[in-house]
Amino acid sequence: MKCFNHHDRDAFGICKVCGKGLCLECLKDEKGIITCKNSDCLNRKNFWKILVMVLLFIALVLLIIDFVG
Repeated sequence: MKCFNHHDRDAFGICKVCGKGLCLECLKDEKGIITCKNSDCLNRKNFWKILVMVLLFIALVLLIIDFVG
């Protein structure tokens, strides 16, 4: 497998968040967990988590209003 960013380099790890193959220059290894060195994939993952939580909160509020009202 080749690095997602550098097609001429071998990948030495796969990002736990986005699944991209990464060379040593592109990967970040913290306590054995490999992620992209730039935090774009982490920011995208956090965005979707927050969006889902907000939508669930809104649904809960609407259920409570419907139950009480």
